Amino acid sequence: MKKIALIVVTLACAITLLVSVSWAGGPMKSDSGWFDFENCVFCKNLTEDPGLLENSTWENHTIKNGSMNIMTVPPEYAEAMATAEKKMAELGNKISTGEVNPMTMKMCGHCMSFGMIMMSGVDMERVNSDVAIITLMTSDDPAMVKRLHDQVKRDNEEMALMADHGHQH
Repeated sequence: MKKIALIVVTLACAITLLVSVSWAGGPMKSDSGWFDFENCVFCKNLTEDPGLLENSTWENHTIKNGSMNIMTVPPEYAEAMATAEKKMAELGNKISTGEVNPMTMKMCGHCMSFGMIMMSGVDMERVNSDVAIITLMTSDDPAMVKRLHDQVKRDNEEMALMADHGHQH
């Protein structure tokens, strides 16, 4: 179960982080370190294919019992996203088998927080449609729902700060 959860964490990080740099020329790291596309062992996979992040869209919302992420990736970037997700899943596998100690890896605040949430027993459902990938993260535990809502709030706040910072010239 933990192995599956770690793989899911890596894929959810890809989904959750896309909006952070969905504009051309945006910063690759938030001032607080919450997002770090340059140094985070998970996030940096999303920047290996130029244009992937800039051409993808993402929305993050709270729902009654958790959160919902909606991501779109243009068809011409689908292979790049699949490659990034595969690399993150492979790293998640190495963590779950003990081959790699996550405490020795550089992760951004988002990925560390999100990973802890996922390992705490959140239910996750991914729906691949023709136009979007929708990911629902839910729980029956009110404390976990609050953690999910807090994660959405922090992610959205940090993304807005990065977007504002990236558009100042």
